[in-house]
Amino acid sequence: MYFKKIIAIFTILMLSGCVGLKQHSRKAQHLTPDNIFSKEKLYQSTSNYDGLISLYRAVLKNQEDAKIRYKLADSYYQKGDSASALLYLQPLLKNPKIMEAAMLLQVKSLVQQRGYHKAVIEANKLMKRFPRNPNIYNARGIALAHLGKLDQAEQDFMKARERFLNDTTALNNLAMLKIIKGEYRNAVQLLLPQYLGGQKQQHLIYNLVFALVKSGDTKYAFDIIKREQLNTSPESLVTALRRTQIASTRLMVH
Repeated sequence: MYFKKIIAIFTILMLSGCVGLKQHSRKAQHLTPDNIFSKEKLYQSTSNYDGLISLYRAVLKNQEDAKIRYKLADSYYQKGDSASALLYLQPLLKNPKIMEAAMLLQVKSLVQQRGYHKAVIEANKLMKRFPRNPNIYNARGIALAHLGKLDQAEQDFMKARERFLNDTTALNNLAMLKIIKGEYRNAVQLLLPQYLGGQKQQHLIYNLVFALVKSGDTKYAFDIIKREQLNTSPESLVTALRRTQIASTRLMVH
């Protein structure tokens, strides 16, 4: 399989903290719609997923709310805790008002915990109900790519783009497939216009730099590494990338 050969180049470390149960209880007593909204906006603006989780749990302790439960599951997913996300999603999977979003988050969580076969099965079920949702095709494409089914993955990414998935996400994922196949110049052609157009997502930049190095355009790769401050030693990074056979998976889930 292709992905067994993949060498991880970049890792993202996430820190989490704990808040005592007594503190949760005190906060729950003072929750109002206004301060829930203000805290939520603050935590979202700083990507404080622990804060969001604490807030949503406090709300749900007082009253069940499908939208808040979904937000709780999504916060766990964003934090990287797919097991908790799947746990709290369960009551929502048969709720017609939020089923589509809940089932999609289920698929994304399964991909996150590397349950690729099950993710494809659940995505197939979801696709029968909601065939116009581009994010379903994108999520299934990522699962298929991890299973080494690159042609099927490419078809899904193209279908996602046809259904108006965000261009940056779709093109990054298509470029990642080109990289895995060793078609580095094709990957650059997909990614460079996005970068020059102002798209600065880390996944896209990392894939672009790797493709530039592997296609022989190290000067441009140096420029981007320095401009985006990707590494304190651009020379060392380029040397390492030259020796790498396949880039780390930088597929994007919208």
